[in-house]
Amino acid sequence: MSEQKTKFAALHREPAYLKVYRAIEENIVEGRLSDGEALPIEAELCEQFQVTRSTVREGLRLLEQSGLIARGSHKKFIVKRPNASDVAVAASRSLALGGVTFNEVWETLAIYYPQAARLAATRLDEESLAALNDVWRTLEANDDDNHDKTVECAVEFFQSLAKGLDNRVMLAMLQSLNLMIGESLRQVIGKAPNARTRIFNAQKNILDAFSARDENLAEEWMAKHIADLKRGYVVAKVEMDKPIL
Repeated sequence: MSEQKTKFAALHREPAYLKVYRAIEENIVEGRLSDGEALPIEAELCEQFQVTRSTVREGLRLLEQSGLIARGSHKKFIVKRPNASDVAVAASRSLALGGVTFNEVWETLAIYYPQAARLAATRLDEESLAALNDVWRTLEANDDDNHDKTVECAVEFFQSLAKGLDNRVMLAMLQSLNLMIGESLRQVIGKAPNARTRIFNAQKNILDAFSARDENLAEEWMAKHIADLKRGYVVAKVEMDKPIL
């Protein structure tokens, strides 16, 4: 009986700049480099990593693109630990570029936001409620034909709600959804009759539920608001399986 020989795949050789990137990233993620702390200058990094200046520069470029560092004074880079908004922007951009569809966005909204509204009814403080009311009043003063402003107010309402929940994980998740709400609304709002009025009325009822600290009513009206978004897609004859970008 012949002996079977095990075959191994070739080892993957990472470029040196990726090793620089990962070494610095690890130090940032694990807290050994603090937010706002300056990295060593290029020459020092070259000496420490024993690599060329071009390798260090490429590693730093990737770190900057990832939002982990930012340019400071005296040609130094500063550590920038990502906050919830940074995570949300990166996530929404990645999802949009990945071809996320109208239906995928709507289904996620329909699951998450009624529960977020329920939580908000008991958790929002007076400052958060005031911020939401300010957004609502801005929408009230807006002209029906100013679709860009209507979209801006609709998104800002959801952004303010997410911020008021005082939960960084939910904030990042919900804000990434909010940015995609804006992208989808911009494509349909001009084709949906009375869009501003419908959004305005829904926000008013949601705010009333928040002010009354009524969890059930807040959840109910948010569910209606999200359902109305889908009706807008239908009226605008949007293909639900079509990418939002």
